[in-house]
Amino acid sequence: MEALRTDTWSPDTTYALGYYRLLGRSLGIWPLDSARFAPTAKISFVILTQLWMSTTLTKKLLSNGNCGSVTDTVDALSLVFCGFLTVMKVAIPRVHREDFLAVVNSAVNDWSMATTKSRLVMIKYAQMGRLVFVVQMCGAYAVGFPLVFLRLPIFRGLWNDLENETFRELPIGPSCWVSQDQSSYQYWGEFILQSVALFIVCTAYIGCDAYFFGIAMHVCGQFKLLGENLENLETRDDQEKRRKIQGFVRRHNHLLQLVYNFEEMYHVIILAQVGVDTLLICISGIALLMSLDSGDAVLISCLIIRIYLVYVQLFMYSYVGENLSSYAETLAINVYNSPWYDMPQDIIKDIKFIIMRTNYRFNLTAGKLYSMNIENFRTMVTKIASFFSVLRLVFQESP
Repeated sequence: MEALRTDTWSPDTTYALGYYRLLGRSLGIWPLDSARFAPTAKISFVILTQLWMSTTLTKKLLSNGNCGSVTDTVDALSLVFCGFLTVMKVAIPRVHREDFLAVVNSAVNDWSMATTKSRLVMIKYAQMGRLVFVVQMCGAYAVGFPLVFLRLPIFRGLWNDLENETFRELPIGPSCWVSQDQSSYQYWGEFILQSVALFIVCTAYIGCDAYFFGIAMHVCGQFKLLGENLENLETRDDQEKRRKIQGFVRRHNHLLQLVYNFEEMYHVIILAQVGVDTLLICISGIALLMSLDSGDAVLISCLIIRIYLVYVQLFMYSYVGENLSSYAETLAINVYNSPWYDMPQDIIKDIKFIIMRTNYRFNLTAGKLYSMNIENFRTMVTKIASFFSVLRLVFQESP
């Protein structure tokens, strides 16, 4: 499929998709640019930095263990999992470039052909996607930036009376993981690399989910518009009715193909996301309980924001899956409520097949094993609470 030229974008297209284009281009996963060399270089850089961060932290965890505070170890362990999952989030869309390209091109085409009526519906879903994107990205940087700036030696000295001026810390992990004998160049080199990797994981780990959510909300809006378009079947011209029915079928098949593209691209990512988020919520909750005793306001705030972000990630996938399924099923009701009783027998037979086609339920799944919807989200929250209770007892000090 040919990629659309960026100069064909209308102001509405930029409003609806501009944030996702900016994020996608910064990470190299914007499908309209993926045929060029620069996106490949960006994806390679993201993957290499995340693998370096995750493997380095894993090595330090195994060799040094928990020689510092529990919260520092929890941060390091969380970023190990986030780093590996970030690699999946940028690599898999690249592998499924054609599927993602079809989805984005469809969204650009929809905005270029939007009517006054359809624009009102599309703007509603675009605003929802933009709001989630901004809130999630602000929350991600609110968690990541303090880990960097609060560990800079110049800032550490402002609120810590350190007797040893050579005391060093890195953004990730306890200070006992840092060799005090290494040169300043080695220390600052590792500090900068960890800071860059941390910035990337904040951008990609949270941003890719908000990116997915915004594009998926646009598809949900198209399903809603498709159902509303059936109201225009009230005409005496049988040929016009046939033409509109044919247009409905083509559009319905197109939208179904888009949601299947989402399923193929994201079912593995969602499976990994559910597993990692379950662990992150539990260990972050344990760190939060321990931090409440110390009274560290900055750390407590960061942990609360982190737990919130992870829950929102799970909710976004569940919300998208719920809406895609419900809108696809609602089409059957819309078709049945159309004035089919005033149509010729051959058109009525076509409508029967359309209703049969809408009865095939679509589910956004985690690894094709677990359906992502609101009901299952409630179940996940309950299971996570139970798992947290067990894990808390494991970490609890014995009397």
